[in-house]
Amino acid sequence: MSIEVNDIVKSFRSTRALDGVTCSFKKGHIIGLLGRNGAGKSTLIKCIGNRLYQDGGSIMMDGNEIRKSPKDFERITMVGDENMLPSSTKLKNVFKMMDDMGVGSEEKALMLSRKFKLDVNRKWEKLSTGYRTIFKDILGLASNREYVFFDEPILGLDANHRELFYEELMAAFSPDRCFVVATHLIEEISPLIDQVIIIDQGKLLKEGDKDTLLSSIKMVSGERERVEKAIEGLKVLSRSSILGQAKVMVEGEVRGEGITVENVDLQRYFVEMTKDGE
Repeated sequence: MSIEVNDIVKSFRSTRALDGVTCSFKKGHIIGLLGRNGAGKSTLIKCIGNRLYQDGGSIMMDGNEIRKSPKDFERITMVGDENMLPSSTKLKNVFKMMDDMGVGSEEKALMLSRKFKLDVNRKWEKLSTGYRTIFKDILGLASNREYVFFDEPILGLDANHRELFYEELMAAFSPDRCFVVATHLIEEISPLIDQVIIIDQGKLLKEGDKDTLLSSIKMVSGERERVEKAIEGLKVLSRSSILGQAKVMVEGEVRGEGITVENVDLQRYFVEMTKDGE
């Protein structure tokens, strides 16, 4: 059970927002859709959610093209930067509509609102940036759909609200669902996700199991000659050197003497892979 994105292309005039992206979103996983601002994360989500039409490629769910299969599309909830609801509607009425339409739980939404201290008698247009994010996050957390996409779900949130969102995300997840968190803030989300999809400048850089990926990435440092000998034949991801010393990030098993080999966390890997000019 999965959503399969196949060779997606999307342009806005002269800007290629997505350039042949192929990836999948499978049930039973919390996936980090990672990329810098403007990398193409939101465009990809909007194409999956039928809010944008791609210029090329296909998006399939269990073998059916989503765009041509309304029933499959109804299995997806999108939580993004767009407000698809009348701004003058009270929040509690939105939660009731969600329940009436069978796409989520009003009871759970109201419970989450109390936890986040969201005044449900307020209207969307009266909310601060942080509480607009909270409101949309609650819609996603209270959803009963199989695939839930959160696009920058911690925008404008303070530390306490971010921590609460992470706790509720884990509580809402189950093996028969797929949660996708699109963000450029890696350090906090890393412990929650088990799969990564990294996009940079509209292209797919990496997709796979987070732990398997990181287990193969090493930072090697020491005398330049020793480092170069130790990494011979390995894929070099980044490199820096000064005064005869070198520091190189590589993919693969490193063997050598007189060098330092360190594991790399997801934040460091992401930064090195998405540096300007890389």
